[in-house]
Amino acid sequence: MMKIFIGVLLILNSSVATRLITSDALQSLFVKVVKNETTDADLKTIQDVFEIYRPASTAFDVTYETNSRSGVLCLICSGAFAVLKYLVQEGNTDENIIETLTPLCNIILIISYKSCLGIIRLNIPIISHIMRTTPEAAPRTFCGLLLQNADDPNTCTFNDPRFEWTIDLPENISIKDGTASDYLKISTKSNSPLTIALITDTHVDPLYEAYGVADCSELTCCRKGQTPRSHDYNTDIADSVFRDRIFEIGDDFILDLDLAKDIRNLSNTKGRTRNSPPAGYWGDYRHCDTPQWAFDDIIETVSKHKDINIVYYMGDNIDHHIWETTYELINEVNMYIIDKMKKEFDDVLILPCIGNHESQPTNQFAPSSIKGDKLNTTWLYESFASKWNIYLTEDAKATVREHGGFSMLVRPGLRVISINNNIAYKYNWWLVYDPLDSKRHLEWLVRELHKAELAGESVHILAHIPPGVQDLIYTWTREYNRVVTRFSRTIKGEFNGHSHSDLYKIFYSTENGSPINMAWVTGSATAYSYYNMNYKIATFDTTSFELNNIVNYVYNLTEANLTPHRRPHWFQLYDMKNSFGINDLSASTINDLTYDMVTNKLDILDLYSAFFSKVSDERWPNCDSNCKINIICKSVVTVLWERKKCDELRELYFKR
Repeated sequence: MMKIFIGVLLILNSSVATRLITSDALQSLFVKVVKNETTDADLKTIQDVFEIYRPASTAFDVTYETNSRSGVLCLICSGAFAVLKYLVQEGNTDENIIETLTPLCNIILIISYKSCLGIIRLNIPIISHIMRTTPEAAPRTFCGLLLQNADDPNTCTFNDPRFEWTIDLPENISIKDGTASDYLKISTKSNSPLTIALITDTHVDPLYEAYGVADCSELTCCRKGQTPRSHDYNTDIADSVFRDRIFEIGDDFILDLDLAKDIRNLSNTKGRTRNSPPAGYWGDYRHCDTPQWAFDDIIETVSKHKDINIVYYMGDNIDHHIWETTYELINEVNMYIIDKMKKEFDDVLILPCIGNHESQPTNQFAPSSIKGDKLNTTWLYESFASKWNIYLTEDAKATVREHGGFSMLVRPGLRVISINNNIAYKYNWWLVYDPLDSKRHLEWLVRELHKAELAGESVHILAHIPPGVQDLIYTWTREYNRVVTRFSRTIKGEFNGHSHSDLYKIFYSTENGSPINMAWVTGSATAYSYYNMNYKIATFDTTSFELNNIVNYVYNLTEANLTPHRRPHWFQLYDMKNSFGINDLSASTINDLTYDMVTNKLDILDLYSAFFSKVSDERWPNCDSNCKINIICKSVVTVLWERKKCDELRELYFKR
């Protein structure tokens, strides 16, 4: 979504005599375009900038790899947001701004006019409100967040002291003689088994069309009414082509516009043959969401596990067709998913958290103080509390309505805290409006953890976005790690979704670097993009509520689509303990296993890498050594940009 939004804005460019262009010059030229003062030479520069932007935009998808394209994107993005701020400061209404940008959708050609217009219409009201009301809302701040990546803190840096905050933590409760004091003893009163189903990221598309168009001109395909892609641009341009064509001087960039000619030549020498099979019946590995009948199959399959006591559902109900989401569509899909789960999991407690796709528009989570129409997120929190009503206590519903999270004692000794960490998502425009809103969410979590600690309760945390990924702002990940360190005795596990991949995350103490806790990323109940679908069954110790084992179930999408008249063949992909040859799932044991993977148990690394995509036919066969070490790096980074453990593993792996 964000690469397209920037693409819309960057077309507001024109020309200068020299082939080098600075950020300030580019911003001035953007303004020239909106004043309708462009010449033929200006239009030529528009084409050049866009020619550079298309392959540079793949930097959005590059993780754990430094690349030269980000500088190009930072320059263009900053200029684009500068002209948008100019339009706001000139007193233009939202409709005027949308009207100004709309004709540019005919130029972009990466996606359809309809998709382009939809993205503009949904996002402009929020961005313009933030720019009108927030003096600190600088173009570079928007772009620094959008272009934030996992490995380089210096990608499109911005200077906004509001993003540097810390939270206060209560003093540690001392442990005497190796045992907890009386009020820290677990208050478990029942030894009944505890088996929990883990499900996430269903992304149901009610308009999925089996055998429809799977390679379209939009961000997501396989949907009724779509047509095959009309333009096929080669964006597979080596990073070396961009090197030394973008120069950084202080906080500014200078771009060599002659880069466009080189990109054209490379694109022309690489012909691309189109051979796009139609969408599969049970789903598609490409950029397609989940058919409703495939979702039904997943829920019905999970419900056959008769020993399930609780379901943890980590969110993302809504599809990726972000240009045409509506309040009505979101409500309809949410209701369908909840009703289906209620029906199949009769008398089973279901505990959810909110995904970033549940909001309108996608990814936008406003502070509770925002009440305006098309701006607030209150509607979502009210709906969330109402739809999951039968599973939530009155206190839980009250906090859901306030900020989208809740804390509930689900059995004696076990508390589940569902947090809404989407507010710290880098694609949430409201971060620029009030970065401290994410701090307030963490402070609420600290209060709930402290109460649980004093009551002698164990805690499971549900959060949609995993810790340490490039999607969460740095300050949030750093402070969250401090929270986990402080309450490591109370937190017995975290469960996430969002990435669609299957992996674990090890928390390391902010005090001494030792492994202290675990987060388990569930995978996804969608094939978007290039994954097999899955769910997990987790069993827990009934006294400590620590994780005993996780078993992952999948089906092969290629095989399922060969027999559309038959339901998919689900099978056990792995049993965490037995498949990896470990005695427990503690942070210490998993840390030892992780280091073994890069030294003397390379076959286990092969397994882990295959399990990452749930043995997807599209991903697994193409995972080379760099891919494998990147996957293992994801497992040891829970604070953005703190990659010491990753670097250690990489060095051990490649020096053998």
